[in-house]
Amino acid sequence: MSSSHPKDSAVSGERSDIMLIADANGAMATLLGHLGEVDQAGLSDWALIGGLAVMVRLENAHRPTRDIDTLSRQVDPEPKLTLLGIAERATPTGVVLADGTKVDVIGVDPRLDLDALPEDVHQRMFVLSHWWMAETAEVVTLSLFDQAENHGEIIARCTLRRARPAALVAAKLQSIETRRGAMATKRESDAYDAYRLLRANHPDEIAEELSGGPADLGSWCATYLESLFVDRCGQTARWLRNVSPNELVEAGDLSALGALFVEAYGRFA
Repeated sequence: MSSSHPKDSAVSGERSDIMLIADANGAMATLLGHLGEVDQAGLSDWALIGGLAVMVRLENAHRPTRDIDTLSRQVDPEPKLTLLGIAERATPTGVVLADGTKVDVIGVDPRLDLDALPEDVHQRMFVLSHWWMAETAEVVTLSLFDQAENHGEIIARCTLRRARPAALVAAKLQSIETRRGAMATKRESDAYDAYRLLRANHPDEIAEELSGGPADLGSWCATYLESLFVDRCGQTARWLRNVSPNELVEAGDLSALGALFVEAYGRFA
């Protein structure tokens, strides 16, 4: 059976105009400029995902990044080939621009065949979370201002599709579980992103959206998040403090947030 219509996810009336404040070293202005380049390169049906998407959604550059993570439902040509026109060189997962900014692009099949999902749970969650991010991404306009007071002058502006919070949480959770070895330290920033999204968007909203995710994505996320935030709250709280030492996240607070999510998911599932 082939399906591209899972149970409808809840969509809240979120703002489509996002206001960001420029940082002193101009990193956000550069990143928004590169997002415009990605769009002008002709990459079709693409969306912003990953750490930058989290920062944009929270309207807060809580940690610096020089990476841009995207996905595209473009089938032909391969999405990475479309970006070579703006790049200095290719990488296995995307391209590197002239200033060293890395743009990764994940190709996502527009169709979701539930009978052809990988049996391996980690591979299956990767497929489901990225398909869902592409399916539910929403159009937003990002405006970067030079100062917070009275918003100042607009430095940069771009319109793009951005992953929704629940789909970002799902992608972050599956990423935490699969990162090992040299990539293990990235689990901490992934956990921090999931925590910030859950806290900012309220556990009920994330839980309701995840209950409408495709196949077993929502139930897997609920089980894994309970393990990460409740059962292993002490370890995860240490991860969060490693990423943001000034933000003192206590294990008890993390466990309470996780428990609220699990309880809410049980109501909606």
